[in-house]
Amino acid sequence: MIIAQGHDLEQQFGANTLFKNVTFSIDSNARIGLVGPNGVGKTTLLKIMTGEQEPTHGEFTVNKGIDVGYIAQENALNEDKTIWDEMESVFAPLIKEAKSLTHMQEQIAEHPEDQELLKQYDQKQFAFEQKGGYTYQSDIKSILNGFKFPENTWQKKIGSLSGGEKTRLAFVKLLLRKPALLLLDEPTNYLDLDTLDWLEGFLKNYSGAILVVSHDQYFLDHLATQIFELQFGKLTPFKGNYSAYVMQREQRDKDQEAAYEKQQAEIKKDEEFIQKNLVRATTTKRAQSRRKKLEKIERIKPPKHKNKVRIHFNSERPSGKEVLILNDLTIGYPDKTMVSDISFQINKGDRVAIIGPNGIGKSTLLKTIMKQLQPKGGSIKYGASLDIGYYDQELQRLDPSKTVLDTVWDRHKTMPERDVRSILASFLFTAKDIDKTVGQLSGGQKARLTLTVLSLEHDNFLLMDEPTNHLDIEAKEVLEKALKDFDGTLLFVSHDRYFINQLANKIVSVRNGHAKIYNGNYSYYLDEKAKQEIAASLSTEVQPTKQVSQQKLSYQEQKQRDSQKRKLQRAIDQAEQKIEELEEQEQSIQNEMANPDIASNFDKLGPLQEQLSDVQKQLDDANNAWEKAIEEMDNFE
Repeated sequence: MIIAQGHDLEQQFGANTLFKNVTFSIDSNARIGLVGPNGVGKTTLLKIMTGEQEPTHGEFTVNKGIDVGYIAQENALNEDKTIWDEMESVFAPLIKEAKSLTHMQEQIAEHPEDQELLKQYDQKQFAFEQKGGYTYQSDIKSILNGFKFPENTWQKKIGSLSGGEKTRLAFVKLLLRKPALLLLDEPTNYLDLDTLDWLEGFLKNYSGAILVVSHDQYFLDHLATQIFELQFGKLTPFKGNYSAYVMQREQRDKDQEAAYEKQQAEIKKDEEFIQKNLVRATTTKRAQSRRKKLEKIERIKPPKHKNKVRIHFNSERPSGKEVLILNDLTIGYPDKTMVSDISFQINKGDRVAIIGPNGIGKSTLLKTIMKQLQPKGGSIKYGASLDIGYYDQELQRLDPSKTVLDTVWDRHKTMPERDVRSILASFLFTAKDIDKTVGQLSGGQKARLTLTVLSLEHDNFLLMDEPTNHLDIEAKEVLEKALKDFDGTLLFVSHDRYFINQLANKIVSVRNGHAKIYNGNYSYYLDEKAKQEIAASLSTEVQPTKQVSQQKLSYQEQKQRDSQKRKLQRAIDQAEQKIEELEEQEQSIQNEMANPDIASNFDKLGPLQEQLSDVQKQLDDANNAWEKAIEEMDNFE
């Protein structure tokens, strides 16, 4: 069911038209990703949808009774309230109904024979239950925990929170409201990976419609079923997630390019015919007819390819095979230890991602490697012929008083000005931009200038702290390709799961004061983490028992031992049943894939392959659980 529609929307600012003829509809269960370069009007479109801004032309309409939620509308938190009280205020009507029900219960106790009162109470209680009257407190707890507000913070006054905490709390309040249409503008900014994974799962099961502006391709791949592209003043819808959109967009551009070239060849041929035959008496009528036809033809425009950032990283000299070896390293500050016992090796060509919650010590590790901080213990061994380049997420390595041109030129004084301007142009700095001071630049421009400077250093070992912050999707894609093609070694901190997944061949997960190494990309890390959680839950449920002579066991000990054996046997039986079911599913899917009609149809084969991979992963996990339970059962023999 369609719950909202935009019709012929247009937005002008002075003589500049941001977009026009924008028409779209939103279904009740929509999962829409709104994408496009910075500055095309994505946030403006959201503000039109909330009624915060009036369009120059057209209208956005919402069905009666549909609540529209937008994160910017929720920033007015009561700073005198505690976190819990402020979140509970969302459910003020329910709390009032609960008091009314309590009052009715008291009346029923006094007049148990009043059937009409009992009927009213039953109806009111049912309505109260349907609205979540008995579950809203658990909803508050779940979402607060998901956004890293543990129970010991719930009685804190909101006024004592940091700016980032208030932003996250505003998001919690919006999600608790559960509007039928949820509008989100860059919701993944400044959230750590654990919170991102939690939010993604929560939104997948959200009961209303979602339209989200995001530069997080991983998030869009796992949430969106439809993509709206806002670019060149128009909105174009695409079916599927972000990866499907990219494929469709590229195919569209190829088709348009081919049609354009074909038409241009035909036009050239017609023009040559007209030029040759217009002056001849015998052919002039045909030439005139051809010219009239040519004048009326609808010209195909070439595809509009944005002038993307052009980034290249290459090293001046190769490093040694061993680039960096950390042995029992402890990092932190004089009064605080952040992470202990860090041990791993980086070899030439590695792409190593450091991940973990905010404030855990990821940036501290990079600063320690850069010798900006002293190690608190352990050792760092640097490889031979190492040239280290550093990208700081705070972008503090730029002098705010210098112009863009001088920022580059002062580092490379022998480079001709023409070459400096050309390099800056390849990073999308216009002639007007290069005379600005660094302090006048936006976050995205500062990020591109930092990358410009770094690309000219020709280092063979790059340390990058959140390099995708401030970059739009297209700039991120170009940076990703440049780092893939880089002939050196990369160590980077990031919360961008798509970026990590595309680049990393090793993951360093930092949490709880320790670092753990995973030899794979982000998907591999998630798989390994899931296996560890299954093993841990099984180990918690069934603790291994030491081999003890049964004759020496007391009655109570024997009873406990028998109970544990029964638990283990149940775990084995359940695992065997699960394995049998999954093997049947695996065989069924493989038989279906072997069908000639399906084997030759990619649209049908693709989803089946995804199902097969999922079943095979579950089968591996079930076999691992069975083997572990068998091993523990052996301890009783």
